[in-house]
Amino acid sequence: NFWSILLGLLISAVFLYLIFRNVNFSELGAALKGANYLWLIPNIFFVILAMFQRAERWKYMLKPLLYMKYGKLLSATCIGFMANNVLPLRLGEFVRAYALAKNERRITKSASLATIFVERMVFDLLALLLILAVILMFAPIKVDGEFKVGATLSLLVAVTGLIFAVVIVMKPEGSGRLITKYLFFLPEKVKAAINQTVIKFSRGLLFLKNFKYTVWVSAHTLFLWLCMGISNIFVFYAFGFDLPIYASYVLLIVVSISILIPSSPGFIGVYHGGVVWTLHYFGIGADEAVSCAIVLHAAQFIPITLMGFIYLYKEGMTLKQLEKEAMKENGNGTEQEQ
Repeated sequence: NFWSILLGLLISAVFLYLIFRNVNFSELGAALKGANYLWLIPNIFFVILAMFQRAERWKYMLKPLLYMKYGKLLSATCIGFMANNVLPLRLGEFVRAYALAKNERRITKSASLATIFVERMVFDLLALLLILAVILMFAPIKVDGEFKVGATLSLLVAVTGLIFAVVIVMKPEGSGRLITKYLFFLPEKVKAAINQTVIKFSRGLLFLKNFKYTVWVSAHTLFLWLCMGISNIFVFYAFGFDLPIYASYVLLIVVSISILIPSSPGFIGVYHGGVVWTLHYFGIGADEAVSCAIVLHAAQFIPITLMGFIYLYKEGMTLKQLEKEAMKENGNGTEQEQ
């Protein structure tokens, strides 16, 4: 974990160096000073609305298991996203699962993690690819072969994840046996634990058997990403950028890819790099692009982190406790649950 954390910090440092090396800091300061920050009000509204949508989507994912109070889901969602901003190693997803399981004993961490897996690796990815497809069909954007290869690989990942999830939910015991069949070198006790984890994991995917729930999850996914795209537009207005609406969604897609790169907590550097690259593509100068990246990041980082800490205090948890539990889940891979 030490080396993973160090690698993330080094990558963030490299990105920050590349971003700032050609920046005129007096021009950067002038751009930040000249921005109209009233536009951040609607920007932050849509950022927060997207968080509420995530919790609402999660409710439909968990409905086949049990009815969850919306407040508990919103609390776990905010705490998890806050954790991604302040803890290393992208522990936020494990924190979300832990925070929900701590609040609701009737749901296992495996089932909770299953919903998070399918939401991030399938529904979010497919929604972004759908938005990308619409942009490529109707916007005057030229893409090279490498970009098309990347989009194709992303589609394959999403479709593979969906097939994987459907197979597990339809045949949980058979899936567990198939997985352990290729892990013949492991002790029987470990294979039995993996089998049980697969079965528990499958319970978090039961919503895929219900057409209505799947449609609602898809609709909420698309809506929340539309909200995130709209939120970017207001920051463009704050800096006086005359950019087409689709530029906001190109930025959204590029940043979503760039933050997959290992980095420091809060995606510092890699997030900014994605914003700066996109704005350069649309003809924005380095100083203005970097200033916009700083504000865009802060406008998401600050409200989401504050919401997370408020719910953390409300739930009587501590950051150290969350990190300890999430590291344990991340390190164990399979857990023994009561």
